[in-house]
This record gives sequence, C-alpha cells and structure tokens, in this order.
Amino acid sequence: MTPSKRIARITEEQETIIREIGKDWNAVDWATGPGDRAAAEDAVREVYRGLGLPPPLFIVWLESPWAGLIGQAVLPGVIASVTGGRYARVRARFRRRIRGQLRTGKEFLHTEVVGRAEAQVTPALNKRVGSMVVGELSPGYTWRMEAQSAMVWPAGGRKPEPWAQPRVQEELAAQVAAQAGIVPVPEVPLFRLPHRWRYEFAQGEDVAAFAWADAMELIGVTGLDTVRAQRQVSRHAGLWWAYRDYAVLTSRPDVLRQDAQGRLHCADGPAAVWPDGWVIHAWHGREVPGSLIEGYWDADRILQESNSEIRRAAIERMGWGEFIAAAGLLQIGSSEPDPGNPGCQLALYELSAGTFPATTVRVLLCTNATPERDGTRRQYGLFVPFDTPDPITAAAGMLGLTREQYLTLDRAT
Repeated sequence: MTPSKRIARITEEQETIIREIGKDWNAVDWATGPGDRAAAEDAVREVYRGLGLPPPLFIVWLESPWAGLIGQAVLPGVIASVTGGRYARVRARFRRRIRGQLRTGKEFLHTEVVGRAEAQVTPALNKRVGSMVVGELSPGYTWRMEAQSAMVWPAGGRKPEPWAQPRVQEELAAQVAAQAGIVPVPEVPLFRLPHRWRYEFAQGEDVAAFAWADAMELIGVTGLDTVRAQRQVSRHAGLWWAYRDYAVLTSRPDVLRQDAQGRLHCADGPAAVWPDGWVIHAWHGREVPGSLIEGYWDADRILQESNSEIRRAAIERMGWGEFIAAAGLLQIGSSEPDPGNPGCQLALYELSAGTFPATTVRVLLCTNATPERDGTRRQYGLFVPFDTPDPITAAAGMLGLTREQYLTLDRAT
C-alpha cells in the first residue's frame, strides 16, 4: 500500500469501538479465576499452525507463572523420563532450549506485525489509535509484566522453595503420562535446573499490543491474523511458554488487588495470589519484598535498601513524617508555603551522617498537587542536589525554574 493510500481517518463509531476494545482488554488483564482451558489449548495449536509448525506434542498446565518458569526448564527431562525415551528429540531440545523456543510474543509483534500495520496506516492515526487503546488500560498495567519481572529480577532474591520443584515435576509427570497414554505414572528423578533457567521469556504479557492489534483490524488493517490466536490464549490463560515440541501454560491469578489508580497494590498482604500459593507483593504498581508489606521495616532497614524505588515505597508506607523523625533527617531552614501548590508546605532536609546517599543529595518534602481518587493528598520526598539552599529553590529546580520564577506561579502543573 502506497503512503498516499494509507488509512488516515476513522469514523466516530470506530473510535467508540476502539475505546471499548481497550476496556475489554483491561478486563481481560484483570480477570481472575479459571479461564477456558480448552479454548486456550485450541488457540495454542493455532499459534503453531500459523507459524507453519505442527501443534506441540504436549500442552501442560501449571498453577502460577513461577511454577511455569520452573516447569518449562525441566519439562524435556520429565517427558523423556515418563515416556522412556519415546520422545528423544524433545530431550535434545533440553540442550538447545533457547533455539527451540518460538518467537511468538512481543518480539514477533514488534518486528513483523507492527511493520505491517505501519505500512497501511498513517503515523498520526497509528499514534492516535494506540493512545486511545492505552488510555482505557489501567495505569501501570499489567500484572503479567509484574509477574515476568518478579520471576527474572525478583525484589526479594526469590529462589525455588525446597518443595516447589518436586511438586511441579509431579504435576508435569502426571499430565505427560495422561497425554501419552501411560499408566501408571513412572517415578521421575529430580532434575537439576539448567543454567540460565530464569531467562526464558514468557508469552502473553503485552496486553496493550493485543488491544492495539484488535483496533488495527477494526479499522481495516490486514495481515494481523497471525497474532489472533495469541490474543485468544491470553484471554483464558496467564503467562505461557512455547517450544517446538511442548507448551507450558499457567493459570490466571485467583486474586488481584489494585490501588485507586488501577495499579497492582496491597498495603497489608499480597497484591496477586495464584492457585498454588505463589504471590506478588506490590506497592502502587511496584513489586516489593513481602517482608516490607507483611512485616516492618524500620528506618535503618529502609536506608540499607539499595533499590531506590523499593526504598521510596518503604518510606511511603511508613509515612514521610515518621521516616524523617526516625531517620534523624535535619531540616534546613524553615518550612515555606508552596506557591505552586496553595495551602501546602515545602520543607528541605539534610540526610544525617551514614545514611544513603548522605553526601550527594538533600530531600525536599512536598505534597502532591493532584488529590488521590479518595480525596487525600500524599506527601512525598524528592532528592535534590546537596547544595540546594532552601525548599523554594529546590522545588523551582525540579521544574527547571529559578526561585524568583517559581514564586510567581499560581499553581504547579
């Protein structure tokens, strides 16, 4: 399609439907409980056929992304052990797992599908449609991305619990035996997790891309049918892994909790819970260690935290006022009215000796200009240069203004 013939406009009716598509995928993203497993498995087979491959020999289910991550690493060995070598080529995949993994997820979307759409839609309309779709998704979406992050870069340095891998292997052995028609289920030795077992990427995490693809098809873009089956899998399952000979699917969470802005969050327990008990703790969309949410971090523990986002979450949970007192932060000068946020105060603090990062920054304590959905205003601290002399100058510097310019503001935006 030539640039002059690209789709450049949409109707009001299409715009309304596009927003409904965004809302629909937001509902899919936050759906809990069992999905339609048969529909998910049929869609997986269609994914393989769409790539010109035969359907996988085995499709197995596990009850959380964490179990799925373990399962995709040991499944080749389980298959070989249960079947007595009947599927030797699957075992060979164990030594070439990365090459055996199908590139059906985000990489495929962004290299092939996006290019097809860009050839048929003007850049301005492409951007507009994407904005409309994403505008209907919860801020900080999605739990799928948080689960992916929790598996690969766990905030708490998570490792498989001693009971986790044996339980996963037992579940896999039972499913492989049933699909291979083997009775009784053979005893399977405990396999060693292969090197880099964490780093096999999962499918189905990019809900925004699926919503965008639906919207593109609505306005007349062709050639996107190759990802239609992938979208169907994501409607009924959680994260999943696709290899040439087998696929590992995981259940949706039993529980998902959000804050007022629609971000994964729970202040006193897990924000996401899966059927096998695996959980994610989150503070306003940021995964944090369970000990922060269900235990107590004092000021010393907070200041020892090297991850700045987790440290900020811990301070917010404690409350900036309490943290300032407990950590011994020294106030610089007096508090001053915030001209950019009428009715609120600004205060500047110096970190005490030995705290992080004491020699490089000071802390500006301010109040959010925008109320939360429940009407409250959250206080938060911002790191500013160590040589900042007063709170007004600190606030002005955050906006790239001088102190005198900031004093003339009616309200910060």
